[in-house]
Amino acid sequence: MGVMIKVKKALLLAVIAVSLAGCSFLSGIVNMTKCEYSYQSISNVKVGGIDFSNLSAISLVQNMSTITKLLQGDFKDLPLEMTVNLNVKNPNESKAAIGGMIYTMNIDGLAVAEGNLQKSFSVEGGKTATLPLVVRTNLGNILDKQNRETVVGIVKNFTGISGNKSKIQMKLSPTITGRNNEQRKLMTVPVSFEYGGKKK
Repeated sequence: MGVMIKVKKALLLAVIAVSLAGCSFLSGIVNMTKCEYSYQSISNVKVGGIDFSNLSAISLVQNMSTITKLLQGDFKDLPLEMTVNLNVKNPNESKAAIGGMIYTMNIDGLAVAEGNLQKSFSVEGGKTATLPLVVRTNLGNILDKQNRETVVGIVKNFTGISGNKSKIQMKLSPTITGRNNEQRKLMTVPVSFEYGGKKK
């Protein structure tokens, strides 16, 4: 009889633990919909495979022919890679958590990238955490006669050759993982900022 009581207690504790975990999970999702998203910085900028975030005078000379082609719009393939660091502020008392993030990026009026971060992310209550989004795209895929000037302008702004800044608009959609591992959007949040210009 004593053994049966112990088994029942163990089962009861297991049920309570699962229930609490479920409540915590749902609470984390709800809290994430109340978080505030804002731009922090852009790092690791690579245009055409050249790291312009850490470009020395020597590497500038070594890559001059490639850079000249970029500035003339003389390319069919132009990879653009960067890490967009976002501030995620959690105003709630408890943790906020998501299963991933779907995002789109628009630069100077051109839709240039979309991506899917399939990685969990969380922010403790009352804290702000950095969410790094690695954005990869190919400007060569959107280049045509009508937007050549705009694309070249983006290259100049991102490489710091131009004194202008590009206007960037992102749409962020925090997600949860549903059945069959499909990602379901919780909401869509717009984040706008500027990047580029001559490095001081």
